[in-house]
Amino acid sequence: MEKGEKESRLRKIPILMLIAGLAMALYHMAATQVFLQPAKAHLNTHLGFCLLLVFLGKFVTTKEWSRRLWPLALVLLALASTGYVQFQWEELENRAYFNTSLDLVVGVVLVVLVLEATRQDFGITLPILTVLMILYPFLGKSFPEPFRCQALDLDQTISNLSIGLANGIYGIVLPTSANYIFLFVLFGALLQAMGGTRFFMLLARLVAGRMQGGPGMMAVVSSSLVGSITGSAAANVAITGSFTIPMMKKVGYLPEHAGAIEAAASNGGQIMPPIMGIVAFGMAGITGIPYLTIITMAVVPALLYFWATGLYVYFRAGHLQIKGMEKEKVDVKELLLAMPSFIGPFVVILILLIRGYSVMYVAFWAIISSILISYLRKDRPPLRMIVQGLVGGARAGAGIGASAACVGLIMATVTMSGLGVKLSSGIQAWSGGYLFLALVIIAAICVVMGCGGPSLTAYFIVSMFAAPALMKMGVGFEQSHFFTMFFAVFAFLTPPVAVVALIASKLAGGSYIKTAIEATKAAIGGFIIPFMFVYCPILLLQPQEPLGALQGIVAGILCLFVLEVAFVGYYFTHCSLSERLLAAAGGLSLLAYFVLQSQTLFLGGLIFVAGLTLLQRHKKRLLVTL
Repeated sequence: MEKGEKESRLRKIPILMLIAGLAMALYHMAATQVFLQPAKAHLNTHLGFCLLLVFLGKFVTTKEWSRRLWPLALVLLALASTGYVQFQWEELENRAYFNTSLDLVVGVVLVVLVLEATRQDFGITLPILTVLMILYPFLGKSFPEPFRCQALDLDQTISNLSIGLANGIYGIVLPTSANYIFLFVLFGALLQAMGGTRFFMLLARLVAGRMQGGPGMMAVVSSSLVGSITGSAAANVAITGSFTIPMMKKVGYLPEHAGAIEAAASNGGQIMPPIMGIVAFGMAGITGIPYLTIITMAVVPALLYFWATGLYVYFRAGHLQIKGMEKEKVDVKELLLAMPSFIGPFVVILILLIRGYSVMYVAFWAIISSILISYLRKDRPPLRMIVQGLVGGARAGAGIGASAACVGLIMATVTMSGLGVKLSSGIQAWSGGYLFLALVIIAAICVVMGCGGPSLTAYFIVSMFAAPALMKMGVGFEQSHFFTMFFAVFAFLTPPVAVVALIASKLAGGSYIKTAIEATKAAIGGFIIPFMFVYCPILLLQPQEPLGALQGIVAGILCLFVLEVAFVGYYFTHCSLSERLLAAAGGLSLLAYFVLQSQTLFLGGLIFVAGLTLLQRHKKRLLVTL
């Protein structure tokens, strides 16, 4: 019976998807250890697999045969066009910008396929933006300055976007997907398939279950861990939220508060070392900053973010009189037995990164170690779980690869038209040379770009012109990219789109807008910390003079603390309106200290915090004596 059950579960994966998914996973793993083919051919193979899996997924999930003709046609076109490039790539590189008619037809087909694959996986927003950007150079000659530009000939444009193999689809974004992101998406999916989600939930329950706000604190811990390996805030909410949200509602959290806590915690998983979702791999790929450096620099901002989110949970629990989960017990033996299978691969990742191995090599051994260690347990995972993990990871990675190719089209157009340079100069002009205004402008652009699509996409696009603009204004290279990355990540939480909050509100049964507003309060650190580390480099572990570094750390911790008090209206006990205003004044004073570097503002903030603390302690004593 057990054998029959395993076979039936494996049959849930359609055979075509099973073959293609396993082939893609095994090919990419083998490519990390053996030189299989040159770089351009490898990129084209990756693109071919991505398009094939996306369109096959649509084909096998569509029931009516009449509606399956379109995805079937896309599958055949994907095989034909990428197959053409696979056999002709050397000649195509040599005749770039002087392509034959057949080359150009294949180039147009590739562009259309990438747009359609992105639409099927991520919706219509990114493809529409891409089409507008492709058309921009042809229309730009009639635009006023600074947006006027001249287009290349149509043949040269097609070559630049695709078939020339130097820019566009095959430019600097697709290699990031092929060499970094795909492998770690595969790793995350494998951990999930083998029970990683349950392990992290048990660990969170043990660590945070009995704290004030029990299930809320558990959501913060579990979602930060699971979100780090899933690489997707939306997936994280769906996975952990199905457990944590009902538990939070059960102990007394309102639906909007439960959804907000889960949304904020899940979104924060994208900045949580040592994996940090997928945006960190994107940053490593296009900037050349070593991945180990990125995760090291992210430690303090991540701790500050979850400090603020944890405070929101703690204060909200106090406000609603919610205690810990005293009756809930965790099977510590089960946790200890499962721990090596899920902690071991993270240890392997850190050791190999520290020893200087490439991210591709590290990803391979992370995957292998997760499988090997799991088979040392008595309750070994069945083969079907590993197969499902590999196929599921390949399918998720395929969608990301298609969107990366789509972003490549935008980046090629921005570079070719000179728009990147003009936008970079425009930010300086619009801000009047004031760094703070430039940061606000860039943050707003990131939020607009990221609220309706993948955070990785928003980071890639905005960093093209935002990072150079900030560097011209004296901000460091790493700080510039981190600033853009943070706002691209946290755009997912901002109303009116707020995809993560939308999913969480549906799981909680609460109001979408109210959930999104509460999630923004809980995640306020994600919108404030980037401004802090631009003015205080020590928060990214960058060199800074000792006194300024110490004051920056203190100001950052206290600023987030009192802002959460102001938002929730609770400290030692319920806050009056005047106490909430006092808390807000303290937080804004400390935040202004970062921008203006004024000792008066720093001391003023400390005084506000001290005054609020004394008032609340006195109020608490009076309530206890009554």
